[in-house]
Amino acid sequence: MATELRRAARSPRMRRTCAQVFTTPTRNNEVAMGAARAVDRPMQGVARIGLLASLLLWQASLCEAALRQRVHRDRAVSLQAADMPMDGEWQPCAEEGQAVAHAGRTRFGFGALWVESSLPAGASCSTSSFGTDPAPFVRKVCECAAVVPGSADDRLREELGLIWRRCGGEGESCDCKSGVVRFGNGQRWVVMDGPGHEETPCGAGSFKGEDPDAGVPKECWCDQGQSRAPVPTNNRVAVVMLSRRPPDLRLWLEYHVGHMGVEHLFLQVEDSPEFNSTFASLKPSMQQRVTVWRAAAQVSGDTRPQDDYETLQKRQISVMARAKQVSTEMGISWLIHIDDDELLYSPTHRHAGDLLAQMPNSFDQAYIPNAEAVYPSADVTNCFAQTTEINVNAFTFASYANGKAAVRVSDSAAVPAGPHMWKDARGTELASIHLDHLPFGAPLIVVHFESCPFVRWESKFWELGNTAPRKIDAIPFRFYRDSIKRMQECNPGSVQGAAAQTDVQADCSKGALQSFWAQWKTEANPSIRRQDLVPLNIPWANIQASM
Repeated sequence: MATELRRAARSPRMRRTCAQVFTTPTRNNEVAMGAARAVDRPMQGVARIGLLASLLLWQASLCEAALRQRVHRDRAVSLQAADMPMDGEWQPCAEEGQAVAHAGRTRFGFGALWVESSLPAGASCSTSSFGTDPAPFVRKVCECAAVVPGSADDRLREELGLIWRRCGGEGESCDCKSGVVRFGNGQRWVVMDGPGHEETPCGAGSFKGEDPDAGVPKECWCDQGQSRAPVPTNNRVAVVMLSRRPPDLRLWLEYHVGHMGVEHLFLQVEDSPEFNSTFASLKPSMQQRVTVWRAAAQVSGDTRPQDDYETLQKRQISVMARAKQVSTEMGISWLIHIDDDELLYSPTHRHAGDLLAQMPNSFDQAYIPNAEAVYPSADVTNCFAQTTEINVNAFTFASYANGKAAVRVSDSAAVPAGPHMWKDARGTELASIHLDHLPFGAPLIVVHFESCPFVRWESKFWELGNTAPRKIDAIPFRFYRDSIKRMQECNPGSVQGAAAQTDVQADCSKGALQSFWAQWKTEANPSIRRQDLVPLNIPWANIQASM
């Protein structure tokens, strides 16, 4: 080994690598130097020499590790040259902490310090995906083995257990015997699910006139059916939510159980006077699918939770942890936290469990992106069934844009890290896949029907109006801040409302408030562009008929 190390160290490439390690200003160097300056201003004499010597020794260890890894890799290459990409075939595909763009052979590291693995598209570029840190304290990247244009890998794509074949570009004919064709580009697609045809025109006319990405050339892909891998059985999915006066609980339940294949639902119910009668009206088979927990009722004074925006997340975390414990006892495979104004949505109409069952066993969390419903007008009454478009441009969302997550229940180390994700007890990310980085974008989406209908917006922000001014300013969403302040101005009888009064009296008529709402929640929102909208296709007539 010593002889091989000396030979590797003399190679021009390794000289460049070691020079890069010694000359690149790493974050570790900056932190260490900054810490020393904070202790001793200025660093002088032995202290400075000692610190610099420590840094040089640390960098030398990196170079030695690089040399050793290069020797081991060279040995492996001599045995497996046909299977390993050459250095020129690696392409950058993610920064550390981001999602890997392509499925296949991926390496993680810096300089000549790398670890390799075969990853699915969307996997986190992080230590959790590779199981080891090849270069501690150094900012790393991921590189993916290149896919040759026109190769089989370029014409076939796998999406969580389904194989898709490119069957034509826009304006061409698509030969698809399965009859399941998707039309679009990038992460924006619409799907036609019908009887097979010898030739299907690849264009919006074959998809009810729907254009998922206006002004951009699109293509068609044909569903080839399940991959050859055995169909997993770990497809039992549960949903947990904290519910407060849900907009349409019966329809919400029927949709998730009947259409999305959710096996069980955990509901913590707060201040919902109509819940008992709604639950009693459900079929016995549906009632058996639901576990109900009830929050303690407030018996006097202002019934609104104090600083509800802040305390809500604490209550959500508590119910998430409780549901995970019970899910373990029930043998549930996956648990997802969403709200009563959100729907799990699959553009290809696959059950949530069938999708998540295809997650590689080494990954315990799936990040599910969210989109926002765009309503036809302020007169909408059935927000779920009357919505036909969603906004997928996260930069224009009125509310959160960081999605939700599905966690593998068998991961005993996973704990809620807020309502949107799970981590371990040390705060380390679980091995995760970002579903929006799969080949066709996300096969599972959380659609947020935020503040709908209009009367729900009034009620919601009247409750949130019991929030101190300094805490309102800390809320990250302008829509929330403006809505709370507007409701405080229009309800001066409350303590917070009195504090919010200004010299200019707000117009609190119903028409003025509806106009305010529409400027955020419909296409009247000036921030929403036509190209930000994607069709939402849910068979509501069939779902409602089964209720």
